[in-house]
Amino acid sequence: MRSARGPIKVAASILAILGLHLIGAAVAFAQEGVGGQAGPSAQTDFFTVWILAGGGVGVIFVLPIEIVSIATVAAVIEHFVTIQRDKLVPPEVIVELESLLDEEQYEEAINLCEASKNYLTNIIGAAIARVGEGYEAMKTAAEGATDEENVKLIHKISWLALFGNLGPMMGLFGTVTGMVMAFKSIAESSGSPSPQELAGGIFTALVTTVWGLMVAIPALTFFFIFKVKIQRLTFELSAVAMEVVERFKPVAEGK
Repeated sequence: MRSARGPIKVAASILAILGLHLIGAAVAFAQEGVGGQAGPSAQTDFFTVWILAGGGVGVIFVLPIEIVSIATVAAVIEHFVTIQRDKLVPPEVIVELESLLDEEQYEEAINLCEASKNYLTNIIGAAIARVGEGYEAMKTAAEGATDEENVKLIHKISWLALFGNLGPMMGLFGTVTGMVMAFKSIAESSGSPSPQELAGGIFTALVTTVWGLMVAIPALTFFFIFKVKIQRLTFELSAVAMEVVERFKPVAEGK
């Protein structure tokens, strides 16, 4: 059952993000339906409105946000695949390591830790390197390596936090620029500006705001989900690592 969870979670993440991104499509098509238009023209308007931000200067502001959106989707899928217990610590490595320790083949266990680098073996390897200094030194080294491995995982998902905070800022930049364009039209108009003259700037402002929120909401949501998952996994795996290090205690104290 565990092997089936990965693809299900990946599919769920893709559907969730695409669902948020397609909200704009639903709104656009609804507007076309009210106006009595349908068919290819509606699709063309959707692409122009939501992908090109109306064309012109609007695409300059929305394109970077779209790139961040794609990077967010890629990061979420990658994290769902890699941030799993079986990926962080392959079960076959644990079985082989425990077998070697049961047989007191400590030299072979050390070689296995050096050959198979993962969350568990990195911690155990750091402890084994201090075996000549006593068990307390091994324990301290293992705790330090555990902190280092945990930081690596947090750093791995920190890109989602960056994307989640960067999206609204980029959207706000487009929003402010669009409002500047609208007020510039007012300032340059000899009389009362027409709605068409103001629409371009306001339109750019609103579209970039929507795109920024569509990046931020899923990015920060999945960042929180992965952070909780990492905390649970690291608590569990660090306990396993310390149990393995404990088995070296007779060797360390005998030196």
